[in-house]
This record gives sequence, structure tokens and C-alpha cells, in this order.
Amino acid sequence: MDAATSTQNEGTGVLVGRQAIFDRNLEVFGYELLFRDHPSAHDCHERDGDKATSRTILNAFVEIGLERLTDGRPAFINLTRGFFTEMPPIPFNPEAVVLEVLEDIPVDAHLIEAVRRLHEQGYRVALDDFLFESRWEPLLPYVSLIKVEITEQTLDGMAERIAPLRRLPVQLLAEKVETHEQFRTLYELGFDLFQGYFFARPDTVSQARLQESRVVITRLLARLHDPDAEVAEIAGLIGQDPALSFKMLRLINSAAVGLRRQVDSIQQAVVLMGLERVRAWATLFVMSDAGDQPRELLNLGLLRASLCEQLCRLWDHGHPDTAYTVGLLSILDGMLALPMREALAELPLPDEIKQAIETHQGDYGAILEAAKALESGRLQPRDEAEEEQLLGIFLGASETAFAALHQI
Repeated sequence: MDAATSTQNEGTGVLVGRQAIFDRNLEVFGYELLFRDHPSAHDCHERDGDKATSRTILNAFVEIGLERLTDGRPAFINLTRGFFTEMPPIPFNPEAVVLEVLEDIPVDAHLIEAVRRLHEQGYRVALDDFLFESRWEPLLPYVSLIKVEITEQTLDGMAERIAPLRRLPVQLLAEKVETHEQFRTLYELGFDLFQGYFFARPDTVSQARLQESRVVITRLLARLHDPDAEVAEIAGLIGQDPALSFKMLRLINSAAVGLRRQVDSIQQAVVLMGLERVRAWATLFVMSDAGDQPRELLNLGLLRASLCEQLCRLWDHGHPDTAYTVGLLSILDGMLALPMREALAELPLPDEIKQAIETHQGDYGAILEAAKALESGRLQPRDEAEEEQLLGIFLGASETAFAALHQI
């Protein structure tokens, strides 16, 4: 494995922390990947869990490369609630990852369904910092690993507490193991996997970052949300940016995707990955790089996009996905700090959509104008029935935008 390096200038590289996980033979079973924003292994400033997860995933799978980090072993990744319940389909090869449910995530029907679906798709899900609480019981049929945090206090009575878990088809992982005595006790209790300072402290792997074009990423997201977008067009967009092209080819040839043959063209990569998976990765790119945008502006764009989509469905005018794109790109001038005409000139969009955004022309323009009026309380319903519909649309769009913003 590569040793941690720090040759890049601070702020110009990407970092991922990792800590080895060992089996009962003290062979490396896998690595937990940890968010790092500073070469110091203990100095992390990002307080937004969803953004930290996005950056860790991108840095590990795209920037540094999963093989370098894990040498073919599973990557344990902490996921927040939004990644289970709100994100597009998870774009990983199930054999390459273990998805950890963080201990502070509320257990409800949405989470249970998301974990059940991932389990049926072949993903391994782990419960992190398991404290033997009854609230986790609905998830137990769908998890493959349970991580038990070890302290001198929790060791007392451990045999009795893990007895019910030993009857389940799960692996038990003891984390925060700090002494040889703890390891021997846990080994004799039948734990399968071990993690902690006694075995290995986290290290940090770094890589100089290839900066993809924000404009190209914005174009890519716009076209991926257009129902008329074609594979050749998406491949052409990716091909406009050498950094993005390199990352896409490295990604699809990595263990994260798990293909059995080498891919050497962007079009072939898009065909094999599928537009849904490309959309998921493009969303992660944007999420991980959105820290310099005012959250109020991002919230406005997400709200307006959802409003446009729902109004399009209500009035049956055009494609809902296109209406969503119109709403999302209506804040493009603020995102790029350019006049709207110049911002739109960067995007290969049909004139109909550009005119809708800039001058509110056509059906999509009318939808955008109505969305703006609705968000500011100026839209006048025709009757009580429409008033109730519009209120429901606004509340639903607000909830959708809040959930999406929480991931950024």
C-alpha cells in the first residue's frame, strides 16, 4: 500500500483518511474511509455530514482511486440519512463497499425501506456505534455487520449483550479496541472483525487534485435532467473537460463500478454506466464543490426547480424534467456571478429553454413565472380547489428542497 504523502500545497490537493479493519487472523479485511480536510489526521473542519460524505466518496473513488486506498478490499463508508433516503441510486459496485448507518440517524419507515432495498441489491450495510438499543431491531434483518464501540465499561456484560446478535447472520466488528487485553477478550467472545488504535491509527492519503470545469459540470447536470438527452451528447459534454474525462474513465475502470473489461472511451463509459449512474456521480461532483455558494441561493434554486416540475405536472404543459431544469437554472446568474444572458450562453440548451429562463417566453417561461409568483405569495388561484392544490405543491416543493439542500 502507498504511504501517506503531503507533497501538494495545502488547499490544492485532496485527502482521505483511512483506518484498517482486521479479521481474527489479524489480516486486513478492509478500510474505513474518513473525511479529512487537512493533512493532520485529527484536524477536520467540515461540520456538514452530507457534504463531508460527498467529498470523501469523490476523493476516494475518483480523485485518488479506490485501488490505491483499499488494495481491493472493501471500503467502509459512513453515510448520512440523506444518502440512504434521498440520493439517486448509489453508484457503487456492491462488492467494493460496506455502507455504514451512522448512530444518530432516526430509524423510521423511509430508512428501513432504503436499507432493505440496498440489502436486496447485494450491498452490505453496517450499523455504526451499536449500543444494543431496541430502535435498531427493524434494521437487523437487512444488515451484514454490526460495529460495537468498545470501552472498559461496555466490556462488562458483553457476552450477554451480544448473545442475541450471535444468532443472526451478521459479522460483529469491535471498534475502538485499544489494548491487547481488550483484543484477547473480544476474540474469545467471538467477534469477527477488529478496529482501533491497538492495531492501526488512521493515516491520511493525499493526491493532487485535477480541477474539473464548473461550467461543464453545470451543463452536464442540465442535460442529464432533460428527457431528450442522448448518450452521444452526454459523452461529448464530458469529453470537453480533460479532468472530468480522466476521472470518468478512471472511475469506470475501478473496483467501484466492477466491470469485467477495460473501457477506453467516454461514450462507452456512459453507455456502460447508464445515465442514472452518471447523474448520481455528477450530483456528487456538484454537492462536494458547493461550499462557496450561499445556501439561500441554492435553496431558492432547488425550491424553484421543484415548483416548476410540479406546476408542469399540474397543468400538463411540457416535460416535468425539463421544467425542473428551467427552475434549477433560473439561479445560474447568481451561481456563476454572470449576467443571465452570458451564463446561459455557456449552456448548450434549446432556445426555448433559454428564452423561458431569461424572458419567461413560452410554456416553460409561464411555468417559471408562476413558480416565482408562488414562492413569493403573489400567485392568485382561480378557485378554492386550485388554492388547495397550489398550497400542497408549495409545501411539497419546500420539503423536497430542504431535503436536497441538507445533502449539499
